Amino acid sequence: MPIPGLPADHTHMRLAAPRVLVVEDEMTVAMLIEDMVSELAYDVAAVVPRLEDAMRLLDSDTFDVAMLDVHLNGKTVFPFAAELQAREIPFLFATAYGPRGIPAEFQDHPVLQKPFGPVELRRALTALAAS
Repeated sequence: MPIPGLPADHTHMRLAAPRVLVVEDEMTVAMLIEDMVSELAYDVAAVVPRLEDAMRLLDSDTFDVAMLDVHLNGKTVFPFAAELQAREIPFLFATAYGPRGIPAEFQDHPVLQKPFGPVELRRALTALAAS
């Protein structure tokens, strides 16, 4: 049934919330983040545990913003962050180390200190979506 005021073929129009890529290697933490992101009415594009998995998604157009754990199975997420930054894709870091664990070239990106709750997550995602 057509929606009044919209063209009959309006499927190309995107009205959904930004799609969030969650890069997190701790499965229980990833599940908690996924639940919080969903409860905040954002779409979870994917949850990936490894740097290689994240890198494969760079050209996929499946996410709008990214949430990055700094340490992934013995590697850092910084090569992926550099690619996101070069492509002007908004992202934030989620880490127990806080801002002191983030290299200077990424200091202008938000950092959520783990553990965090839905209030902090909403604030950070709202800032990312607006950028």
